[in-house]
Amino acid sequence: MDDGNSWIGIVLFAASVILFAVMYGFGAAVQALNTSALEDERDEGNKRAEKILKIQEDPYLFIRTNQLATSILTLAMGASSLLFVVRNLTALLGVRTKLPHLAAVGISYVAGLVGIAFLLTGLGIVIPKRIAAKSPIRFCYKVLPLVELVAKFLFPFAWLMDQFAYISLKAVGINIREKDDNVTEEDIMYMVNEGHEQGVLEASEAEMITNIFEFDDKVAADIMTHRTAVLALDGEITLKEALDFVVKEANYSRFPVYEEDIDNIIGILHMRDMLHYTDSKEHLNTPIKKIKGLLRSPHFIPETKNINALFKEMQSQKIHIELVVDEYGQLAGIVTMEDILEEIVGNILDEYDKEEPDIVSRKNGTYELTGLTLLDDVEETLGVEFDKEDKDNFDTLNGFMVSRLGHIPKAGEKGSVRIGDYLLKIMKVENKVIQTVLAIPLPKEEKK
Repeated sequence: MDDGNSWIGIVLFAASVILFAVMYGFGAAVQALNTSALEDERDEGNKRAEKILKIQEDPYLFIRTNQLATSILTLAMGASSLLFVVRNLTALLGVRTKLPHLAAVGISYVAGLVGIAFLLTGLGIVIPKRIAAKSPIRFCYKVLPLVELVAKFLFPFAWLMDQFAYISLKAVGINIREKDDNVTEEDIMYMVNEGHEQGVLEASEAEMITNIFEFDDKVAADIMTHRTAVLALDGEITLKEALDFVVKEANYSRFPVYEEDIDNIIGILHMRDMLHYTDSKEHLNTPIKKIKGLLRSPHFIPETKNINALFKEMQSQKIHIELVVDEYGQLAGIVTMEDILEEIVGNILDEYDKEEPDIVSRKNGTYELTGLTLLDDVEETLGVEFDKEDKDNFDTLNGFMVSRLGHIPKAGEKGSVRIGDYLLKIMKVENKVIQTVLAIPLPKEEKK
């Protein structure tokens, strides 16, 4: 074994890893930079800030030289270390074991590749990326002189590489120099994901941006409060009865009012309007549907109404509640302005709201689920899988269980359905809707 060559290889490998880490870390830091802070420092005469801003504005030189540098360094690290590892590990295995020489070489080669990949990923990518994301401006300032030196040295080679790529691709009809100024949704989502991974964006911020892009893909049926959960008032009740109900039983300010049944909505009752009529004893004992001017005109929309268009319509017409009807003209649910805003910012809770999760884990390994839990959430929590037909026909656990039972369960009924390694047991039924389900893991002997 040549100790001199071995030490040269180790030094070359270490230098390559350090330079690789600097180049990769600088790229991550540039992406995570606060441009406003850099501009302030540039205005104060900071030359380093000015140079970094130029890289951000025209990253051509850096991108090309960075790609070339990391490629060369990867090859250098492999060449300087792989032969060293294979040679020494093969000799060690030959002494300590009775493996054939070819087998020892194969094992050494695989071990060398895995070890080098592990060191390169950890020391050259993960660590510098974390350091750069934590303090990007300071990192850029420290390594900028070295990066500039590498960029100037490699630029002629990077330019030749670029020309070769341009000529080769143009020969097959692809012009890589045609500018495309359109920024696609995929481009922005990629930047959002990268920003979140590097710690530049908080999880809540990334989620909000994602929600904005998904906003236009949703319809009223996706966000509405289902008819079984709608608090509506019978038009026959008196104003006093309506006032008592609103004060004692509900935490809302607007209520649909129906005549005979909930599919025949005749107006919307606002609490503020109701209070204007309470001074008159005559009004207090009059059915709310007969009080002139009390109820506001209801607004109906189809289940398929796009919520982006709906949001603009509600804004322009100052509507706070929309009644969603299905293809048969029956009430499917209601959509409020709050429902739409929650699709962007998440749940909005006031002092009256109680945040009750759809799925609650218990200590004994069981789960308590609401009947309106989405099937996707059930799959994710329980690790089960519903048939494609079930997911096409039903959105909620209630719909799935009613289908499997073959009938709508009555209040007090305790039916059960098996899915995967769980038994779904009905715990509560109310208004012909399964309200609560208990998911019980099956004993090992009953699992498939």
